[in-house]
Amino acid sequence: MRIIVLNDYGHSNGGAAQVAIASSNALADAGFDVTFVSSVGPVDSSINRDTIKVVNFGFNDLLNNPSRVNAAFCGIWDHRCAKRFGELLNDFDPADTIIHLHTWVKSLSSSVVREAINRKFKLVCTLHDYFTVCPNGAFYNYQQLHQCDLAPMSLSCISVHCDSRSYSHKLWRIARHTIQRKFGHIPDGVINFIIISDYSEAILRRWLPENVKYYRVSNPIDIGKMTPATPSFNNKFTFIGRLSPEKGATLFAAAALKLNIKSVFVGSGPEEKTINEINPNAGLRGWQDRSGVIQEIRSSRAIVFPSRTHETQGLVVSEAAALGVPSIVSDGCAARDNIIDGKTGLLFRAGNVKDLASKLLLLNSDDNLIESLGKAAYKGYWTEPCTLERHVSELICCYKDILASNYRAI
Repeated sequence: MRIIVLNDYGHSNGGAAQVAIASSNALADAGFDVTFVSSVGPVDSSINRDTIKVVNFGFNDLLNNPSRVNAAFCGIWDHRCAKRFGELLNDFDPADTIIHLHTWVKSLSSSVVREAINRKFKLVCTLHDYFTVCPNGAFYNYQQLHQCDLAPMSLSCISVHCDSRSYSHKLWRIARHTIQRKFGHIPDGVINFIIISDYSEAILRRWLPENVKYYRVSNPIDIGKMTPATPSFNNKFTFIGRLSPEKGATLFAAAALKLNIKSVFVGSGPEEKTINEINPNAGLRGWQDRSGVIQEIRSSRAIVFPSRTHETQGLVVSEAAALGVPSIVSDGCAARDNIIDGKTGLLFRAGNVKDLASKLLLLNSDDNLIESLGKAAYKGYWTEPCTLERHVSELICCYKDILASNYRAI
């Protein structure tokens, strides 16, 4: 079996790329023939070039393309990526090759999927987001700051300005999604999908074709087992992630100010100034490396995950549990799957500052409760840990099943 891992970025710039790179290394270490293909450089230094064939096209992502016109056209359909990918596929046999698609909307475009399907290769796509069915990839109205339940690509969907930028950009997304469906054959030509949470599966099943096959493969958590933290010794509550409106960081900032508790924000983004305006006492740490993030978690009383969007998993909640630190999580996002309310963490009503504040107050004032939650979260995680070894084992089973199947949609 030969494996091609396909991702917009050659470096780790988020959860999807992190999973793509980690799994590529682990699959190669397990003895498989792995090729890691990306469009945007640089290539991550953690990728083992001694065991993995690395191909990077050297193109820009949409935001960094110096030509807005070129970015608009290539973002919809990139002939260059299709050509380069097709040339690479000349050296592979569809009978023994699986293509694993992670992300494609930032640079590759659905043209690479069409190229693979035309050549009769079998694909599997990890659903890190909702771009397979939703034009803006989130089922979220970025203008009104609320989740969207409109049917994707319906007249109601098309007429609503939900984009984070402008309505003209929304119309561009509609055009891209139309091309993606009709010519890129996403999702009807991919057929095989990896789902990473019950929450996201419930949303996606409504809109994906009935004949697709789902596989559950846990995303790996890059944390080795160590002595659990002692959260009752700590006095800070921590947010980790991008500081953008949909992530809900300002909800946390407002709730923390109300209670005069110590709040820390690890990450960066357009909300930094707003967070400081809402809560001048907030600690803005910026992005941290892996060891820095682990240290921030271990020195926290609890992690706060207040996302307004659906998300698909919320890795930081599992990472915190692996370290013995509980989380306070919005009940309107996929990260809720990782919480047993009142046992391993707490849920609050999505978007409700008052309810979030009540949960913060409870954990800030009760050392026994915070210790109980932390210990239960730690035990729960390590009873069935999301290790890289488990992830790779599940991937291999998935790949073998797909290659053994004779079913094709197109």
